[in-house]
Amino acid sequence: MRQIMFNSEVELGKFLGSIGVIPEAYQAISETTLAYELHTTPSGNTVLAFSSCSPDYTTRFLTGEFDLVPSKNLQVVDFIPTKVNSSFSINKAAVELFQQLGDDLKELEHKHINSSLIITGSGLGGYLAILSTLRLHHAIDVEESNGSKKTKRPICITFGSPLIGDKDFKSAIDERPQWKSSFLNVVARKDPIASFFSSETRYKPFGTFLFCVESGGHAAFEDQDSILSVLEAMKSLNDDNSQVYDYTNVLSSIRRKVLYRGVSELGEFNLNPLRAGITLQLKEVDVLSDITNDEIAKMEKKQTDMIRRKNTVSAYDPSKKLNDMKISLTYMEWYMKTRKQNGTGYYDGYKNPETREEVVSQQEILKHQRDLTNYWKKTVEEKDRMPQKEGAKLRKRWLLGGTNYRRIIEPLDIAEYYKKGNVKYIENRPDHYKLLEKWSDEDRRNTQNSSEEKRYRAASLTEDSCFWAHVEEASISLLDLVNGSGSADSEQKLEEFESYMMRKINSYSVSPDIFLEGSSLMKWWDVYKAHKGTGYASEFAQYMNNGSYRSYQ
Repeated sequence: MRQIMFNSEVELGKFLGSIGVIPEAYQAISETTLAYELHTTPSGNTVLAFSSCSPDYTTRFLTGEFDLVPSKNLQVVDFIPTKVNSSFSINKAAVELFQQLGDDLKELEHKHINSSLIITGSGLGGYLAILSTLRLHHAIDVEESNGSKKTKRPICITFGSPLIGDKDFKSAIDERPQWKSSFLNVVARKDPIASFFSSETRYKPFGTFLFCVESGGHAAFEDQDSILSVLEAMKSLNDDNSQVYDYTNVLSSIRRKVLYRGVSELGEFNLNPLRAGITLQLKEVDVLSDITNDEIAKMEKKQTDMIRRKNTVSAYDPSKKLNDMKISLTYMEWYMKTRKQNGTGYYDGYKNPETREEVVSQQEILKHQRDLTNYWKKTVEEKDRMPQKEGAKLRKRWLLGGTNYRRIIEPLDIAEYYKKGNVKYIENRPDHYKLLEKWSDEDRRNTQNSSEEKRYRAASLTEDSCFWAHVEEASISLLDLVNGSGSADSEQKLEEFESYMMRKINSYSVSPDIFLEGSSLMKWWDVYKAHKGTGYASEFAQYMNNGSYRSYQ
């Protein structure tokens, strides 16, 4: 709904009370006669509005007929779970109502995936607006992961919608900042549906709440505990009220009211400005007498912490961070080039630096290596939390950067691994490398033509980032045979390695520097040739013996 542009909820409340899109959204609901309809507002906004549910259904809701149900096996909301929050609980009424709308609504949502759309609903119709917005966000995630730059995120404005799900539902939304920031729930003090679930239930709020009263007073809250406290106070005022609330008049009052926020109005001259603002917010919506001083103190502390974070930490810019990582990769590419010129090769020059110059060069690139790994571990972890849907992984740009990172940096991790005397790297390979490779393979399968274009030149970077782990394991198997401790299994592994090498050579998917005379591969070959004898004539042996590797480029 908003970027990080307000220092406190007081400022946010002032802003929300001044914008015209909120009453326009409610007007669209009032004009909707079908289950849902598209409208164009006087200011040119496109609004998808859901009508309020029937009075009978609302009465059933207010008598407590509908409560939380587990998401397990609920395919109608399968776009919400993440890896971390794979299950949650959601109100049964939301599931029933959303399921009744069928696939036509889904098709309508997709038609507006590239346009600015406001999705809105009142009362239980707010449930439908929330779920429709979440499903459209998920569809946009998929489009963006496939490289689309045309999509536009929807905004959801509900009026008096009751809380929809539990803490796991809230957590699944909070994991995606672009989802979380697009929700605004307008709640009138006398609306019994909006405050039906409050602090004494398992329900948890998400997004921004704009509380308002008939006089035009209004206040915005984003903190979960603050929202629940205000809902609890409003609930106590609505115990005898079961009427569906009409927001027309209260929205008009908000637009007309000119707020005067001064300490003298509170009658408390000793308050600091932030506490005064919070207290005035509560007074604006007529719940100050129902909120304890301890609760106000907690609100003040949370807003102080939020302001401090915003003042000390600049907004995270994913594009800028990715560009910073590209600079670090440039340093790594320079390091690779210098190792080739020295004849040792990238992998072996890092694993076994022989000169002081090589040691110094290695120390200079360690910071870039560390920064890159920290960045990509965090990025992969965040993306892996997303719903496990095909294509909804990384955008093309990120995936390309991740692939280059994996092919450049993983060989260095392999070098460190075997230098310490470890074995079987692939079985113990870090998860972020495995996921980056998996996503890259999926993307290639989804985008390539029916017949993949054949390569006629060697890759500048060895495509299999585990190549040197295969070489190390082949060296270990060969050493066992030479020392007399090997077995038929060792021989088989070496034959498999030969086949692996020919596949990579024939597909031009390895870099020419693997054949540098000082590389681990060539050292392995010298020992292997002696072990097999001059009469050995496999495809790989012939390729090496006749010197074909010298012309590999």
